[in-house]
Amino acid sequence: MSMQGAGIRWAGIVLAVTLAGGCAHAVAVSGGSAAMTTLPPPTTSTSTSTTVPACPQATADAAASATQLATPTAPNLAYSATPGGPAVGHVKESWGGPSTRPVLAQQNGWVQLRLSSRPNGSSGWIPAQSLTLSTTDYRIVISICQRSLTLFQGANTLYSAPVGVGRPQWPTPTGPSFVDAIVATPTRLQYIYGPTVLILGTHSNVFTEFDGGDGTVGIHGYPSDPGSTKGVASSHGCVRVSPATINAIKGVPVGTPVDVIA
Repeated sequence: MSMQGAGIRWAGIVLAVTLAGGCAHAVAVSGGSAAMTTLPPPTTSTSTSTTVPACPQATADAAASATQLATPTAPNLAYSATPGGPAVGHVKESWGGPSTRPVLAQQNGWVQLRLSSRPNGSSGWIPAQSLTLSTTDYRIVISICQRSLTLFQGANTLYSAPVGVGRPQWPTPTGPSFVDAIVATPTRLQYIYGPTVLILGTHSNVFTEFDGGDGTVGIHGYPSDPGSTKGVASSHGCVRVSPATINAIKGVPVGTPVDVIA
């Protein structure tokens, strides 16, 4: 899939989940007016050292094959714990509508999807007839030890750069995740977060509530403190990146797998 022209996949309907790490909170956009609750002040202090211990490199081996994605054909779909089992919940709506998610398995006309609800790593089974399937060979790997982000396409490394990750007391959660939405930051917040945020289907393990939201983790810029994106432990759990890194990754399709490794 070409990244050319993929752009931002949000129609300006809603931006309503707080992100760990000082991200936007409760900004509802309807017809051009925006209302928001109080944001935590941007942090201007970063780690005192940028020395990163030796750690394994992110490799293309984890990204060599395509990932199947599924998009619900209707909102609020019920999911089951097992194929054909009784409904145990409903797929969480993401940023104004159904979100494309990675497929984990298929069995007897049912598809297991990765969910964006707590606990991290949750999944559910949905009838295949309620989904539209596609594939992507993009994958993002974030290394906490290396404090880096790498974008793969198949076995090829397209881009790699240092990033800011969660401070030790507010760690960025590790494990498999995905791009739940790609949103345009409201103009009034761009000086803090930059123009684009990639929302992940992951939540902080420390903050079950963050400024009124659910501690959702995102990848975003931090123009108010550029040093906090340069290979340091600097955030409340979000991944802080440079403008060049946002530009490199913002064209991936929603549903792209994101692996956060220790």
